[in-house]
Amino acid sequence: MSEIWALLGVIRGRFLLLTLSCVALGVALAARAQGGTVVVGEVLLVLLGALAAHVAVNALNEWDDYRSGLDLRTQRTAFSGGSGTLVARPHLLGRTLVLGLGSLLACVLIGLFFLLCKPQLLASLAPLGLTGLALVLLYTPWLTRHPWLCLFAPGLGFALMVLGTRIVLGGPPTRYDLWLTLPPLLLSNNLLLLSQFPDIDADRAVGRRTLPMHLGCETALWVALVQWLLAYGVLLVAFLSSAFGGAALGLLTLPLALCAAWLLRSQPQLLLPALRLNAAISVATPLLMALGLMIL
Repeated sequence: MSEIWALLGVIRGRFLLLTLSCVALGVALAARAQGGTVVVGEVLLVLLGALAAHVAVNALNEWDDYRSGLDLRTQRTAFSGGSGTLVARPHLLGRTLVLGLGSLLACVLIGLFFLLCKPQLLASLAPLGLTGLALVLLYTPWLTRHPWLCLFAPGLGFALMVLGTRIVLGGPPTRYDLWLTLPPLLLSNNLLLLSQFPDIDADRAVGRRTLPMHLGCETALWVALVQWLLAYGVLLVAFLSSAFGGAALGLLTLPLALCAAWLLRSQPQLLLPALRLNAAISVATPLLMALGLMIL
């Protein structure tokens, strides 16, 4: 039983909340497209596939970070440096790989199931699925060696969750659906970007090239501020839109972003509180957008 709990550490369970939030936004967009109704069984299956994808990338990341020696170099925090599970229990390395690959297989099978059931979605859904598969497999071993790709890969992955959910449950997306995937994309970018700040030396030692390492923390922070500005700009445009004004409920997290930005600019030594606020922003904003679309 203790080893099962240890493997749960490998998947970084608290970060799976972001998947729930992104799927909720996709469900809300699909429900609007379908006149307010979605098939509950399909929603649950989509959620299972999205969780499997997130578990896969987390487990494979933990496996690779331990093998490369990165886990032995990082100064771990609640929001960076991995879970530390394999450092404490290195004998679980093989099981972690099996968990990652098994979860990825489950995600692929769920995707194939939907393609078989809804072949009319092949043109819109298959490219998303293949892109997501590539992100899971390439993120740790390759994308983390390219600063700008490393920046956008996490956000793209979660935006694909929103868009994939919308397509499976509600058919091909509109331009408004594409527009509303931007806040999760930009905020998820920031979630990973800021968590890289404490790991610069450790990442450099194993050959990674993250954006804070490439540009320096000061310039990378400006990138984060611009992404927050763009994300809330999209929500402001949604507020002015009669069709998707409910999504502007996500603006309720703006004070958290302002607080995190102030901490990072004026008191950079308070990185951990800023990371905590950043995590809350990333999870709460898509969820509030979904709630607004459903009730407003």
